[in-house]
Amino acid sequence: MSRPTEPNWSDRLDKERLAERGYKRCEHCGKLLPVGVSRCRRRRCPGYGPIWARDTMRKIRENLRAYGGLACMCTLTAPGEAAGLVWDRARCSHPPSERCDGRWKGCKVVQGAADAWNEYSRGWWRELNRVCKLRADRAIRRLGSDQNGGLLLYEWELQGRGVWHLHFVLAMETAVERVWATEYVRAMRELAPSKGFGFVDAKPLRSPEPAERVARYLSKYLAKWKPDGSMEVTETVQAAGRTLLNFVSRKLTAKSGVTMRALRNVRIAWAWKEGHLPDDVLDPWDLVIAVCMLEQFRPPSRAP
Repeated sequence: MSRPTEPNWSDRLDKERLAERGYKRCEHCGKLLPVGVSRCRRRRCPGYGPIWARDTMRKIRENLRAYGGLACMCTLTAPGEAAGLVWDRARCSHPPSERCDGRWKGCKVVQGAADAWNEYSRGWWRELNRVCKLRADRAIRRLGSDQNGGLLLYEWELQGRGVWHLHFVLAMETAVERVWATEYVRAMRELAPSKGFGFVDAKPLRSPEPAERVARYLSKYLAKWKPDGSMEVTETVQAAGRTLLNFVSRKLTAKSGVTMRALRNVRIAWAWKEGHLPDDVLDPWDLVIAVCMLEQFRPPSRAP
């Protein structure tokens, strides 16, 4: 006779016993939290995921606005079947005679191959990015310029086939920045296969756009709006776990002052102004900065 699986120790503990041990449960995802923690800060948590997505989208938008010039967003993809990312035919819904497609047909890469590539891709990207930056810097030096272009930010996205690919934004306002971006992408197209990556989309180099418009493209990879007006995070955020999804150049954050920590302080400052939190909730200097940013982010009032 079979019997139900016994619950683990955390499931057997009620709120009082959890409190005795200094823990509580998140009301949204059920994970254990220290009593002193105000909310769950896991991106996968239904209660915190949309907040994290809003902060990240604002960070992208405000930092690209601080840059203020023209920019382009290029894409670096994972390799194909020749590199080992073969399709899992057992999970395909189309006839065997048709070609697999992760975007339109929902086909998936074999799970083991996808997991292995996803695990190592971050390290491969760091090495590829370092070498491409070095080549672009040297090209600028050969032209006699002391200025550099730069990588403004990058963001990972989960493809439909189950592997990550990368969107990166390059500065394109000045002539030096355009030369730097061209040399950077040229080096990437040459070195990407040797570093484990696939295709590099360089077409956006031909038609740079205002940086704020590029921010809109990146935001859609993090969250989407439901018909009822609420927001939900995308599969990209759900699948990332604790890995880095988005990086903004420190030059931009130093100029704008907008970081994830600063945006968290802005939310705390709003709660403090509304009387929901005590006066000592933040360091006084951090609170002043957060209140100033809060006023800056407020939409202008409209005439009646």
